[in-house]
Amino acid sequence: MTTRNALLICLAFAVRFATVAEAAPPDLSAATRDRIIQVLQTGLVSDQFWPSMHAAEALTLAGKGDEVRAALTPRLSTTEDAQHRCGVARELFRAGDKSAVDVLLEILADEDPHGHGHACESLFKIAQVGDGKLLQTHMQATDQPIKQLLAAAALARSGDAEALTLLRSQIQNDDDNVARIAAWILSIDGDPSDLPVLRKRLPTIDAPDHQIFFLATMATLGDKAAGAKLQTALRSDDPAIRVFAAEFCGHAKLTAARETLTDLLKDEVLDVRIRAAQSLLLLDASPAQ
Repeated sequence: MTTRNALLICLAFAVRFATVAEAAPPDLSAATRDRIIQVLQTGLVSDQFWPSMHAAEALTLAGKGDEVRAALTPRLSTTEDAQHRCGVARELFRAGDKSAVDVLLEILADEDPHGHGHACESLFKIAQVGDGKLLQTHMQATDQPIKQLLAAAALARSGDAEALTLLRSQIQNDDDNVARIAAWILSIDGDPSDLPVLRKRLPTIDAPDHQIFFLATMATLGDKAAGAKLQTALRSDDPAIRVFAAEFCGHAKLTAARETLTDLLKDEVLDVRIRAAQSLLLLDASPAQ
């Protein structure tokens, strides 16, 4: 996976969810839960870096933050790449080590720009801004629109109205790649009032791997038609689309996707298995749709 795709798709992406209790509620059988945990534990020790971070995210969701901290704390001192350090620090923070936010702020302040975008993204995902000054500076980087959007994402999540206005304006950006990142961010920073603009922009997007960002956010914000298309995307031949659909079916609370997501626990692509496992955990706490 390219660095760009790792940044944009990994989702990453931390959105509104709470830790799921250890005991399996009725909608998730003990056998399925055991399979989910097995997928995630395998993913955590994988040599595929970003999928291992996604597995850490989901294990924390499953109530296994201690396990995540034990695995990742040593990696923070041995990982040299700034982008990867952002991933490790982010997941340590989510797993309960709140001091890890300092690593992200240090990378954001570093003269070397290599980790700046990932630091902005990670701060967005864990809803942290520090004093906000560094993010404000990066939000002015009009020559680096993706980093600009990710800095704005973190600030908007903290209540910055100017940052949110910027994000919303970029749905109309002529560059579909910029527009899709703005759309993705609005799955957290936006609300249903954003749906009309998203619906209007979607038909102008040609590439399926760009469209999926719009569909995911629209489904998360309550668009039923987008939700149906997102579930269809679980069967895509493109693994990047399957990964994103598998992740967002959980965030969009598409409980009808449970059966397909369970099938995806056996997908040939590790990250698809991990994101399907995460969504099943999220859906376990969701009311029927």
